[in-house]
Amino acid sequence: MRLPRGMITLTCAGMLLAPKARPGDRCPKEIACACASTTEIETGSDFPPLSEESSTRECNQKEKNGKRGLFRSWFHMAAETQGKQPDWLSPLATTSGRLKQEFRYDIWDQPATRGNRTYQFGGGKGLEFITSSRTQILLGIPSYTLPSPNGPVGGFGDLPLMLKFRIASAERGEGNYLLTFILGATAPTGSHRYGAGNAVLTPTLAFGKGFGKFDVQSTVGLNLPTGATAKLGRQLQWNTAFQYQAAWKLWPELEVNSTFYKTGPNAGDKQVFLTPGLGFGRVRLRKGFRFSSAAGLQIAVTRFHTYDHRWMFSERISF
Repeated sequence: MRLPRGMITLTCAGMLLAPKARPGDRCPKEIACACASTTEIETGSDFPPLSEESSTRECNQKEKNGKRGLFRSWFHMAAETQGKQPDWLSPLATTSGRLKQEFRYDIWDQPATRGNRTYQFGGGKGLEFITSSRTQILLGIPSYTLPSPNGPVGGFGDLPLMLKFRIASAERGEGNYLLTFILGATAPTGSHRYGAGNAVLTPTLAFGKGFGKFDVQSTVGLNLPTGATAKLGRQLQWNTAFQYQAAWKLWPELEVNSTFYKTGPNAGDKQVFLTPGLGFGRVRLRKGFRFSSAAGLQIAVTRFHTYDHRWMFSERISF
């Protein structure tokens, strides 16, 4: 039995030291496994040889480094993308045309009938992250509506989704402007009381311009239900936010939020809100995370309005 054992040992050594084995080649798992099988049969040991253990560690390390490199490349791309646009704080009601990486959660509080109040948790926001140098998507959280202390049972609304495509932008000192196409949508996942019952698409154009510490951000969009149009109707939405970057990371703002009802039960009507608010941020947290918040009050200034005196609170974590 000595001769076969020697031949096997020489064969394994020759395969491991062959000229074809280069540093860039894949890990020699098959070779290590073959040698390990022979060794285990001859010695009866349950432990793999040192060469296999080293190869496994090297392969695992390369895989981990690859994942870390991909993750870092994505963060680097997102940081460069955000650096090529204005650094304005997101307004309360007007959708920002900036591409950003942020988790946002809003809470609304408004008077209801018979002395009740209606609270909405979520506000149609959620997780926003950049997918390329020109695109960003939103995976929203269905809002939860809660009448209090009396009223109907609370429930969840529809699932909000959004795609942003940056057409043009320039950072502060290079023009300080942006132009973005936004395609918003809601999936009919809500309850019969708080959901639309049909998907709704909202193509929107967002644009803005900064003048030193002052900026104007505006959006024009159209709600297009995919069904039950007579019930849901079509609305033209026009929102404009006037912001100023003050001291101590404060961002006072005034928004004009307008809805023009084109079809449906309220066809021909319009409602306009003035929304004074105050933003704060962005404050650096650990490992690149930043915190910001905002609060404001929507006040109806037209005869027709579906609600009035809505308090809005917004919390954001950027990364």
